[in-house]
Amino acid sequence: MTKSVILTPAHIDRLKGGALPDREVPGLSIVVSAPDRKRWRFKRVIAGTRTIVELILGSFPDHSIDEAREWAAPLSKAVARGEDPRKIQRMERALAMSVAAAHAIYMEAMRRGDRKTLKPRTIADKDAIYTRDIAPRLGSRVLAELTEDDCWDAVYDKANASKHRANKMAGELSCFLKWCAGREGRMAGIMLKEHPATTLNSNWFDTGPKANTRFLSDDEIEWLFRALANEELTYRRGFILFLLTAARRSELFEAPAAEVVAGIWTLPPERSKNNEENVVALGPWGRRLAQTNHEWLFPSPCIDGPQRAGWFKVRDRIHARMEAFAGRIISRWHFHDLRRTFRSHARRVGIDNENAELMLNHKRKGIEGIYNRNQELELRAEGFAAWERHLVGLAHSAGVAESLLAPPCQPDPS
Repeated sequence: MTKSVILTPAHIDRLKGGALPDREVPGLSIVVSAPDRKRWRFKRVIAGTRTIVELILGSFPDHSIDEAREWAAPLSKAVARGEDPRKIQRMERALAMSVAAAHAIYMEAMRRGDRKTLKPRTIADKDAIYTRDIAPRLGSRVLAELTEDDCWDAVYDKANASKHRANKMAGELSCFLKWCAGREGRMAGIMLKEHPATTLNSNWFDTGPKANTRFLSDDEIEWLFRALANEELTYRRGFILFLLTAARRSELFEAPAAEVVAGIWTLPPERSKNNEENVVALGPWGRRLAQTNHEWLFPSPCIDGPQRAGWFKVRDRIHARMEAFAGRIISRWHFHDLRRTFRSHARRVGIDNENAELMLNHKRKGIEGIYNRNQELELRAEGFAAWERHLVGLAHSAGVAESLLAPPCQPDPS
């Protein structure tokens, strides 16, 4: 073994190979790692064990002798006490971890689905809420130092812009902190003793009447059709197909054109909210509107992909025109309310409850969901045909059938 010396720059300059221990700090040595490269190493057995601790600081002269001793001295003392300094360092790093760093670990676990497989849409929502709402307010903060007031102040700050999104932010922030303070967080190396804000509530702010009872009457559908007549073809196609198919917004507007074959739109499980395939039989109007030579059913004019932007602004324009046609204020409606519009009118147009639920791609419940795997494709096709006939009639009644590319009215075959 090389005899230890009180290291000086001259000793290090003369060293051509191997390692030269420092006499002042047991375990510290300068090591020749490559030609013209020497680096600082700490290597020592933990007292009372056979465990060897080996850590590297960096090169000399980037790190001076004094800096190396300052780095190695606490390591040597910990080893002499029988402690593993690596565990102490991990603990210190964990206690100093920022919210942003902890959230990155959290999202990796969510994407892996360690305990529960989340849908891509759920993952995207979590990412969006963090990036838009949590990160700007709390991302740089030390996770272990967060208080209940810190969390609520951030949520209230968001509420100044949107109470609805503040509720979502509170719910997601609570979910993240609960994970960090739980067993999964500890296993991932996050040291958060307890949830700092257990009172976070995703229903804290009253956002007014819920939209889950809103649907459009026949008069409102006629006003919607009249309002659509002034829009670009893309939006006319989009809103009408949205009504005809009773689909979810992302499922329709992000659909590749290849999913529609011979008038049958097959939504694959990986794009479906409930991970189940859905089959929509388009009638003459739907087939005409679904025709395209592009890769996407609704291609973006700006990027290579589907058109995700613009739909909400068009919705607002349509709603304003509907109010002008009605001569009064009309309750606001959202995209999901058009699905509810189909469901609320289904019985009137001859679609029974079970078939309507299948057409909406809702999962069967209970024993029925376990044993009845029949997708009733013929009944679905009859249902979509009946719903299209009803909407075609309203387009003609509104006087805009031609501009909306609607076919002639067809009599009810029954």
